[in-house]
Amino acid sequence: MSNVTGMTSRTAPQSVAGPNSEAVTVVGLGPMGRALASALLKAGHRVTVWNRTPAKAREVIAKGATLAGSPADALAGAEVAVFCVLDDDVVASVVERATQDGGDPSGLTLVNLTADSPARTRDLAAQLDALGITLVDGAVMTTAGSIGTAATRILYAGPREAYETHRDLLAAFGGTAHHLGADVAAAATFDVALLSQFWTSIAGLAQALALARAEGRDVGELVPHAVAMSQLVVDLLPGLAADFAAGRFSGSDSATIDSLSTSLAHLRSAFARSEVSTPVLDAIHSVVDDTARAGYGQDAPIRIAEAFTNSGSGSGRF
Repeated sequence: MSNVTGMTSRTAPQSVAGPNSEAVTVVGLGPMGRALASALLKAGHRVTVWNRTPAKAREVIAKGATLAGSPADALAGAEVAVFCVLDDDVVASVVERATQDGGDPSGLTLVNLTADSPARTRDLAAQLDALGITLVDGAVMTTAGSIGTAATRILYAGPREAYETHRDLLAAFGGTAHHLGADVAAAATFDVALLSQFWTSIAGLAQALALARAEGRDVGELVPHAVAMSQLVVDLLPGLAADFAAGRFSGSDSATIDSLSTSLAHLRSAFARSEVSTPVLDAIHSVVDDTARAGYGQDAPIRIAEAFTNSGSGSGRF
Protein backbone atom coordinates (compact mmCIF):
# COMPACT_ATOMS: atom_id res chain seq x y z
CA MET A 1 0.00 0.00 0.00
CA SER A 2 1.26 3.49 -0.77
CA ASN A 3 0.22 6.67 0.96
CA VAL A 4 0.86 9.95 -0.84
CA THR A 5 -0.79 13.18 0.36
CA GLY A 6 -3.74 11.34 1.82
CA MET A 7 -4.21 8.93 -1.08
CA THR A 8 -4.22 5.22 -0.42
CA SER A 9 -4.05 2.61 -3.12
CA ARG A 10 -4.29 -1.12 -2.98
CA THR A 11 -5.18 -4.02 -5.19
CA ALA A 12 -8.88 -4.68 -4.83
CA PRO A 13 -9.54 -8.00 -3.08
CA GLN A 14 -11.42 -10.64 -5.01
CA SER A 15 -15.10 -11.13 -4.16
CA VAL A 16 -16.26 -14.60 -3.26
CA ALA A 17 -19.75 -15.84 -4.09
CA GLY A 18 -21.83 -17.33 -1.34
CA PRO A 19 -22.08 -16.01 2.24
CA ASN A 20 -20.31 -12.76 1.30
CA SER A 21 -22.67 -11.88 -1.54
CA GLU A 22 -24.63 -8.64 -1.22
CA ALA A 23 -27.79 -7.19 -2.67
CA VAL A 24 -26.90 -4.25 -4.91
CA THR A 25 -28.76 -2.00 -7.32
CA VAL A 26 -27.23 -0.78 -10.58
CA VAL A 27 -28.79 2.28 -12.22
CA GLY A 28 -27.76 3.04 -15.80
CA LEU A 29 -27.23 0.32 -18.37
CA GLY A 30 -25.07 1.80 -21.06
CA PRO A 31 -21.97 -0.22 -22.02
CA MET A 32 -20.21 0.63 -18.75
CA GLY A 33 -23.29 0.07 -16.59
CA ARG A 34 -23.91 -3.33 -18.17
CA ALA A 35 -20.26 -4.25 -17.61
CA LEU A 36 -20.49 -3.25 -13.95
CA ALA A 37 -23.72 -5.22 -13.43
CA SER A 38 -22.26 -8.24 -15.21
CA ALA A 39 -19.16 -8.20 -13.01
CA LEU A 40 -21.31 -8.04 -9.87
CA LEU A 41 -23.41 -10.97 -11.07
CA LYS A 42 -20.32 -12.99 -11.94
CA ALA A 43 -19.03 -12.40 -8.41
CA GLY A 44 -22.21 -13.88 -7.01
CA HIS A 45 -24.00 -10.73 -5.88
CA ARG A 46 -27.77 -10.28 -6.08
CA VAL A 47 -28.26 -7.51 -8.61
CA THR A 48 -31.30 -5.35 -9.25
CA VAL A 49 -31.12 -3.00 -12.24
CA TRP A 50 -33.04 -0.02 -13.55
CA ASN A 51 -32.65 1.92 -16.76
CA ARG A 52 -34.79 4.54 -18.43
CA THR A 53 -34.89 2.28 -21.49
CA PRO A 54 -35.79 -1.20 -20.13
CA ALA A 55 -34.65 -2.96 -23.32
CA LYS A 56 -31.03 -2.27 -22.38
CA ALA A 57 -31.47 -4.59 -19.40
CA ARG A 58 -31.94 -7.73 -21.51
CA GLU A 59 -28.27 -8.72 -21.42
CA VAL A 60 -27.94 -8.56 -17.64
CA ILE A 61 -31.40 -10.04 -17.01
CA ALA A 62 -30.25 -13.07 -19.01
CA LYS A 63 -27.32 -13.33 -16.60
CA GLY A 64 -29.55 -13.27 -13.54
CA ALA A 65 -30.30 -9.62 -12.75
CA THR A 66 -33.74 -8.47 -11.64
CA LEU A 67 -35.29 -5.53 -13.49
CA ALA A 68 -37.01 -2.96 -11.27
CA GLY A 69 -40.08 -1.21 -12.60
CA SER A 70 -39.16 2.23 -11.30
CA PRO A 71 -36.41 4.11 -9.45
CA ALA A 72 -38.43 3.75 -6.24
CA ASP A 73 -38.55 -0.02 -6.70
CA ALA A 74 -34.85 -0.12 -7.58
CA LEU A 75 -33.81 1.71 -4.42
CA ALA A 76 -36.39 0.26 -2.06
CA GLY A 77 -34.58 -1.24 0.91
CA ALA A 78 -31.22 -1.11 -0.88
CA GLU A 79 -28.08 -0.60 1.20
CA VAL A 80 -25.86 0.17 -1.79
CA ALA A 81 -26.56 1.34 -5.33
CA VAL A 82 -24.10 1.84 -8.17
CA PHE A 83 -24.99 4.65 -10.59
CA CYS A 84 -23.45 5.00 -14.04
CA VAL A 85 -25.50 7.51 -16.02
CA LEU A 86 -24.99 10.57 -18.21
CA ASP A 87 -24.12 13.09 -15.50
CA ASP A 88 -24.83 14.03 -11.90
CA ASP A 89 -28.01 15.87 -12.87
CA VAL A 90 -29.41 12.52 -14.00
CA VAL A 91 -28.33 10.92 -10.72
CA ALA A 92 -30.20 13.62 -8.81
CA SER A 93 -33.30 13.28 -11.01
CA VAL A 94 -33.46 9.50 -10.56
CA VAL A 95 -33.23 9.84 -6.78
CA GLU A 96 -35.79 12.65 -6.82
CA ARG A 97 -38.18 10.51 -8.86
CA ALA A 98 -37.76 7.69 -6.36
CA THR A 99 -38.70 9.96 -3.46
CA GLN A 100 -41.61 11.49 -5.35
CA ASP A 101 -42.97 8.00 -5.92
CA GLY A 102 -42.94 7.32 -2.21
CA GLY A 103 -39.51 5.74 -1.89
CA ASP A 104 -37.34 6.33 1.15
CA PRO A 105 -33.67 6.01 0.17
CA SER A 106 -32.34 7.13 3.55
CA GLY A 107 -29.47 4.93 4.72
CA LEU A 108 -28.40 4.18 1.15
CA THR A 109 -24.76 4.32 0.09
CA LEU A 110 -24.71 5.60 -3.48
CA VAL A 111 -21.55 4.70 -5.38
CA ASN A 112 -21.52 7.15 -8.26
CA LEU A 113 -19.40 6.10 -11.23
CA THR A 114 -20.83 8.89 -13.35
CA ALA A 115 -18.45 11.47 -14.80
CA ASP A 116 -19.03 15.10 -13.83
CA SER A 117 -17.20 18.16 -12.51
CA PRO A 118 -15.77 18.47 -8.99
CA ALA A 119 -18.17 21.34 -8.25
CA ARG A 120 -21.21 19.36 -9.37
CA THR A 121 -20.04 16.37 -7.34
CA ARG A 122 -19.93 18.47 -4.17
CA ASP A 123 -23.42 19.80 -4.92
CA LEU A 124 -24.71 16.27 -5.44
CA ALA A 125 -23.17 15.12 -2.15
CA ALA A 126 -25.04 17.89 -0.34
CA GLN A 127 -28.31 17.04 -2.11
CA LEU A 128 -28.00 13.38 -1.22
CA ASP A 129 -26.93 14.06 2.34
CA ALA A 130 -30.15 16.00 2.89
CA LEU A 131 -31.99 12.78 2.01
CA GLY A 132 -29.87 10.64 4.31
CA ILE A 133 -27.85 9.15 1.43
CA THR A 134 -24.07 8.75 1.65
CA LEU A 135 -22.18 9.47 -1.58
CA VAL A 136 -19.03 7.56 -2.51
CA ASP A 137 -17.95 9.10 -5.78
CA GLY A 138 -15.81 7.25 -8.28
CA ALA A 139 -14.13 7.50 -11.65
CA VAL A 140 -13.49 4.50 -13.90
CA MET A 141 -10.16 5.10 -15.62
CA THR A 142 -10.41 2.15 -18.00
CA THR A 143 -12.78 0.95 -20.71
CA ALA A 144 -15.97 -1.04 -20.19
CA GLY A 145 -14.23 -4.07 -21.68
CA SER A 146 -11.72 -4.14 -18.82
CA ILE A 147 -14.33 -4.33 -16.04
CA GLY A 148 -13.97 -7.55 -14.09
CA THR A 149 -10.34 -8.00 -15.14
CA ALA A 150 -6.98 -7.10 -13.65
CA ALA A 151 -6.78 -4.11 -16.03
CA THR A 152 -9.50 -2.17 -14.22
CA ARG A 153 -8.47 1.01 -12.43
CA ILE A 154 -11.05 2.92 -10.41
CA LEU A 155 -10.61 6.02 -8.26
CA TYR A 156 -12.94 6.50 -5.28
CA ALA A 157 -13.50 9.41 -2.90
CA GLY A 158 -15.75 10.22 0.02
CA PRO A 159 -16.36 8.84 3.51
CA ARG A 160 -13.84 6.09 4.16
CA GLU A 161 -16.20 4.14 6.41
CA ALA A 162 -18.77 3.83 3.63
CA TYR A 163 -16.07 2.86 1.13
CA GLU A 164 -14.57 0.23 3.43
CA THR A 165 -18.02 -1.20 4.21
CA HIS A 166 -18.55 -2.02 0.55
CA ARG A 167 -14.97 -2.69 -0.56
CA ASP A 168 -15.58 -6.40 -1.01
CA LEU A 169 -18.54 -5.71 -3.26
CA LEU A 170 -16.62 -3.13 -5.29
CA ALA A 171 -13.84 -5.69 -5.69
CA ALA A 172 -16.08 -7.44 -8.22
CA PHE A 173 -15.02 -4.78 -10.73
CA GLY A 174 -11.48 -6.20 -10.59
CA GLY A 175 -8.10 -4.57 -10.91
CA THR A 176 -6.89 -1.83 -8.64
CA ALA A 177 -8.95 0.49 -6.46
CA HIS A 178 -7.63 3.79 -5.09
CA HIS A 179 -9.38 5.71 -2.33
CA LEU A 180 -8.27 9.34 -2.59
CA GLY A 181 -9.56 10.54 0.76
CA ALA A 182 -12.60 12.11 2.34
CA ASP A 183 -12.98 14.97 -0.16
CA VAL A 184 -15.91 13.62 -2.15
CA ALA A 185 -14.82 15.56 -5.27
CA ALA A 186 -11.29 14.14 -5.37
CA ALA A 187 -12.07 11.37 -7.87
CA ALA A 188 -13.93 13.79 -10.15
CA THR A 189 -10.97 16.18 -9.97
CA PHE A 190 -8.51 13.51 -11.01
CA ASP A 191 -10.89 12.18 -13.67
CA VAL A 192 -11.15 15.56 -15.40
CA ALA A 193 -7.42 16.21 -15.02
CA LEU A 194 -6.33 12.84 -16.37
CA LEU A 195 -8.78 12.84 -19.26
CA SER A 196 -7.52 16.29 -20.23
CA GLN A 197 -3.98 14.89 -20.23
CA PHE A 198 -5.10 11.88 -22.27
CA TRP A 199 -7.03 13.72 -24.96
CA THR A 200 -4.48 16.48 -25.46
CA SER A 201 -1.89 13.72 -25.91
CA ILE A 202 -4.09 11.98 -28.47
CA ALA A 203 -4.60 15.30 -30.28
CA GLY A 204 -0.84 15.82 -30.39
CA LEU A 205 -0.36 12.33 -31.78
CA ALA A 206 -3.03 12.94 -34.43
CA GLN A 207 -1.22 16.10 -35.53
CA ALA A 208 2.09 14.20 -35.71
CA LEU A 209 0.54 11.40 -37.77
CA ALA A 210 -0.97 13.95 -40.16
CA LEU A 211 2.46 15.49 -40.78
CA ALA A 212 4.09 12.09 -41.37
CA ARG A 213 1.44 11.16 -43.93
CA ALA A 214 1.59 14.58 -45.61
CA GLU A 215 5.32 14.04 -46.12
CA GLY A 216 4.75 10.63 -47.64
CA ARG A 217 6.05 8.62 -44.70
CA ASP A 218 4.61 5.32 -43.53
CA VAL A 219 2.96 6.36 -40.27
CA GLY A 220 3.83 2.96 -38.82
CA GLU A 221 7.49 3.95 -38.97
CA LEU A 222 6.74 6.86 -36.66
CA VAL A 223 5.19 4.68 -33.96
CA PRO A 224 8.30 3.42 -32.10
CA HIS A 225 9.72 6.94 -32.05
CA ALA A 226 6.40 8.32 -30.76
CA VAL A 227 6.45 5.68 -28.03
CA ALA A 228 9.98 6.74 -27.06
CA MET A 229 8.90 10.39 -26.95
CA SER A 230 5.93 9.43 -24.77
CA GLN A 231 8.29 7.62 -22.42
CA LEU A 232 10.34 10.80 -22.14
CA VAL A 233 7.21 12.56 -20.89
CA VAL A 234 6.65 9.73 -18.40
CA ASP A 235 10.21 10.11 -17.15
CA LEU A 236 9.91 13.88 -16.78
CA LEU A 237 6.42 13.95 -15.25
CA PRO A 238 7.25 13.35 -11.55
CA GLY A 239 9.92 16.03 -11.51
CA LEU A 240 7.78 18.58 -13.34
CA ALA A 241 4.86 17.97 -10.96
CA ALA A 242 7.19 18.34 -7.97
CA ASP A 243 8.60 21.60 -9.35
CA PHE A 244 5.09 23.01 -9.88
CA ALA A 245 3.96 21.96 -6.41
CA ALA A 246 7.01 23.60 -4.84
CA GLY A 247 6.88 26.73 -7.00
CA ARG A 248 10.29 26.01 -8.53
CA PHE A 249 10.17 27.76 -11.91
CA SER A 250 13.78 28.70 -12.59
CA GLY A 251 14.78 28.08 -16.19
CA SER A 252 18.50 28.11 -15.43
CA ASP A 253 18.81 24.34 -15.83
CA SER A 254 16.17 23.77 -18.50
CA ALA A 255 14.52 25.24 -21.53
CA THR A 256 12.82 28.56 -20.87
CA ILE A 257 9.45 29.99 -21.79
CA ASP A 258 11.15 32.23 -24.36
CA SER A 259 13.05 29.36 -25.96
CA LEU A 260 9.87 27.27 -26.01
CA SER A 261 8.06 30.07 -27.83
CA THR A 262 10.80 30.14 -30.46
CA SER A 263 10.61 26.36 -30.86
CA LEU A 264 6.84 26.42 -31.21
CA ALA A 265 7.05 29.13 -33.89
CA HIS A 266 9.49 26.94 -35.81
CA LEU A 267 7.24 23.90 -35.51
CA ARG A 268 4.16 25.81 -36.67
CA SER A 269 6.08 27.08 -39.69
CA ALA A 270 7.28 23.56 -40.55
CA PHE A 271 3.74 22.19 -40.38
CA ALA A 272 2.43 25.05 -42.53
CA ARG A 273 5.04 24.31 -45.21
CA SER A 274 3.71 20.74 -45.29
CA GLU A 275 0.15 22.08 -45.53
CA VAL A 276 -0.86 20.59 -42.19
CA SER A 277 -2.88 22.75 -39.80
CA THR A 278 -1.65 23.26 -36.24
CA PRO A 279 -4.60 23.85 -33.88
CA VAL A 280 -2.90 22.00 -31.03
CA LEU A 281 0.39 23.88 -31.37
CA ASP A 282 -1.48 27.16 -31.88
CA ALA A 283 -3.25 26.77 -28.54
CA ILE A 284 -0.03 25.86 -26.73
CA HIS A 285 1.85 28.76 -28.32
CA SER A 286 -0.86 31.19 -27.23
CA VAL A 287 -0.53 30.13 -23.58
CA VAL A 288 3.26 30.21 -23.75
CA ASP A 289 3.28 33.73 -25.20
CA ASP A 290 0.79 34.92 -22.56
CA THR A 291 3.17 33.63 -19.93
CA ALA A 292 6.16 35.34 -21.53
CA ARG A 293 4.28 38.66 -21.79
CA ALA A 294 3.51 38.40 -18.07
CA GLY A 295 7.25 38.60 -17.41
CA TYR A 296 8.11 34.92 -17.03
CA GLY A 297 10.09 34.41 -20.24
CA GLN A 298 13.16 33.13 -18.41
CA ASP A 299 11.22 30.65 -16.28
CA ALA A 300 10.90 26.92 -16.98
CA PRO A 301 8.02 25.78 -19.22
CA ILE A 302 6.08 24.23 -16.31
CA ARG A 303 5.29 27.83 -15.30
CA ILE A 304 2.51 27.76 -17.92
CA ALA A 305 0.46 25.60 -15.52
CA GLU A 306 -0.29 28.78 -13.61
CA ALA A 307 -1.66 30.38 -16.77
CA PHE A 308 -4.53 27.90 -16.72
CA THR A 309 -5.78 29.10 -13.33
CA ASN A 310 -9.09 30.87 -13.85
CA SER A 311 -9.23 34.15 -11.93
CA GLY A 312 -13.00 34.14 -11.94
CA SER A 313 -13.20 36.83 -14.63
CA GLY A 314 -13.14 34.34 -17.49
CA SER A 315 -9.47 34.93 -18.27
CA GLY A 316 -6.36 33.10 -17.20
CA ARG A 317 -4.18 34.09 -14.28
CA PHE A 318 -1.84 36.05 -16.54
